[in-house]
Amino acid sequence: ESGSAVATSPLSGRREIPLGVQEVVISSGASGLNGIVVTSRRLLGFSNRALTWVKIELGVNEKTFERKILPTFALVRTNHNLYGFRGVNGLWLKEALGVREQVHRFYSNDYGAVFITNERVVGFTPLLGGFASKPLNMHEQIVGVDNDNGLILVSTTRRTLVLGSRLSGWEEFE
Repeated sequence: ESGSAVATSPLSGRREIPLGVQEVVISSGASGLNGIVVTSRRLLGFSNRALTWVKIELGVNEKTFERKILPTFALVRTNHNLYGFRGVNGLWLKEALGVREQVHRFYSNDYGAVFITNERVVGFTPLLGGFASKPLNMHEQIVGVDNDNGLILVSTTRRTLVLGSRLSGWEEFE
């Protein structure tokens, strides 16, 4: 709708959040508990469980590169940050990228997601308190990323890192 983002659900009916002057909707989508609207200035998340819109401001030079909306969480990657939205409680979480850090790969399943950068492996699950990261050594290379019974396994030339929705972060095996 013109001038606002709208979410409708059988429980809450119609919920609107006004857009600012010259604020433009770039993309939007919904899945499961989550509705996400990416605008030129903000990320807007709607939680079907919390029945409310939650917003987070983007930086002045922050550009959105990709978004993924899954049934229990959503992720947005910009040139400066990684954002996670938990649909269970309608909460935005943010992880800053380093000045020279570049995301090379992104992998997700219904239980979590992994961003592989030139410096580290960053994981997100809807049950974690936030993002969890493991630094990569200078000569450590990613060999593969697999999905096994809801776990995301990242194999490197040195070790295997495991992220799962029931784990409190990364588990590491040599």
